[in-house]
Amino acid sequence: MLISPKILLFGAAVFYCLSFFAAVIWARRNGAGRYFLYAGLLLNATAVVLRYRLAWPMLPMYFGSAVLPLVLGAMAACSRPPSGEGIRVRQRVLALVAILMAAAIVFPKDFYIPFIKSRILPAHLFFWFGEVGKACFLVAGAWATVELRWKKEASENGRGGARQEGAAVPHLHYMRWTVWGFALWTFSMFSGEIWSYLGWGTPVVWDDPTITTTMATWFFYICLLHLHLTGSWSARSRNLYAAAGVVVVIGLNCLPNLGPFRWPL
Repeated sequence: MLISPKILLFGAAVFYCLSFFAAVIWARRNGAGRYFLYAGLLLNATAVVLRYRLAWPMLPMYFGSAVLPLVLGAMAACSRPPSGEGIRVRQRVLALVAILMAAAIVFPKDFYIPFIKSRILPAHLFFWFGEVGKACFLVAGAWATVELRWKKEASENGRGGARQEGAAVPHLHYMRWTVWGFALWTFSMFSGEIWSYLGWGTPVVWDDPTITTTMATWFFYICLLHLHLTGSWSARSRNLYAAAGVVVVIGLNCLPNLGPFRWPL
């Protein structure tokens, strides 16, 4: 192989960082850093295809650390040109993409042996729908932090009630992303149970830590949806809860895919 996936991922991380810095420096310019983002996505996607090709038709192990930045970056690339609060959300999403990609490079968990008994479709559905669901949760957290910051600025400027109607817009955005993420995450869980039943004869393998972290994340977000539907907490408390979801998703579902520190060069 002329170019290894590690080199491609390193190049993707560089372009992701450039895209983030461009989005911060030229925040009001539509498409700032977009071509850097496209270049990073191309390198990232190539590395993913190469890794997948090595394991096909089985599923690569500890593959999510390289796929999640790709999915999250693709969401940022496919979004409409940001304006207003969307600019801040885009900056946060690009920051997450760069951080996650950098972490995948300097903390690699290089197991090139594929998952056992993963030659069936539910195994691949479990993985891909789970990664897209995680990306939706992270975008929801970005929207939640933007609304929290806007409310703080409005309160400091004495405009707390002036844009009460407009303040609901980012709130609806973060709940939409949460609903999409929850639906995809639920589908991923059921696909994983089918995979577990077909492979090991039981829908739940309780000694697998992935089951524990997946279910913990599911319960975290079903609580958020419950709080939203019942109105039990204030809007600010629900914002804080949704923003904390970024820590939950990364801590429970991203950190286990990382290994010991290794200098990439």
